[in-house]
Amino acid sequence: MIQAADSADSLKQAASKRNGWLFCLILGAVIACTLVRTLPWIPRVIPVSEDDSWDLALNLFAKRGALCGVDYIFTFGPLGFLYNKTYFPDTYTLKLLLQGLFCALTSAVMVLQGRRLFTSWPITIVWLFCLVALYGFFGDVFFLAIPVLLVNQYFLLDDNKANYKCKASAETILLVILLALTALVKFTFFVAGTWVIAFIALDELLKKKLPFLLFLFGTVFLAGWTLSGQPLENLPTYISTSLAVAAGHSEAMSWSEANWQIPILTTIAATGLLLISFTYLAHKRMGKTFPIALLAESGLFF
Repeated sequence: MIQAADSADSLKQAASKRNGWLFCLILGAVIACTLVRTLPWIPRVIPVSEDDSWDLALNLFAKRGALCGVDYIFTFGPLGFLYNKTYFPDTYTLKLLLQGLFCALTSAVMVLQGRRLFTSWPITIVWLFCLVALYGFFGDVFFLAIPVLLVNQYFLLDDNKANYKCKASAETILLVILLALTALVKFTFFVAGTWVIAFIALDELLKKKLPFLLFLFGTVFLAGWTLSGQPLENLPTYISTSLAVAAGHSEAMSWSEANWQIPILTTIAATGLLLISFTYLAHKRMGKTFPIALLAESGLFF
């Protein structure tokens, strides 16, 4: 009997070791595919017919260390040149490195979340493959995926009513750091990031914990702002000017076509059905934590 038990333990350890190697292999493959699929290995030169001069200007501002909200008034921060794949000689290498960092770390978090969400490896692989295929570009969708992943990680995966005093997971810390760096790319991402982190801090306070993640977000954001050549006293100016530009842009881009009511009402109805379904499922899984999580997610609609 003792020998049989020892043999069973040995088999379990061997299987666990094989699964560990398999996980590392899949993690490396997903990161590699994401980097190959997403990064601008072949520089994109803007065609003459396209007016993307603003994108080139962001790269020029980064090269010269222009001050946000002073030297240029736009809704992009000091890392705004990461937003697209446009080729600019002086920023191309740095762009590849930073975009590669974003891609590698974000895809690693997706693998870790997939491992906890799905018990079946084939389903996990299919889920990750679809996400990697969709991640083949930079822009709003990519950067706004980071606060979504953070809300899912903190409220859905990390939250454990029996263990409120536990420290934040490695995935949560990694996502908070990425969120702070994302906030330096575009003002919209700054609003979404501060909104999400504010409700996470509220949740930490309600659990009688220090808002460690809020401190981490603020430290990384301010360090990134300073290291990019922006003085701290210039931050309020950047925020105030970006608010004015963002408000004007929303008004200028409003829809005024004929019969606009039908698609708007259809969109509202579809969104309402999704929200009701999500509310029901999330409440069953998350209980009392759900309202704070929903409020944190709502910041993405700014």
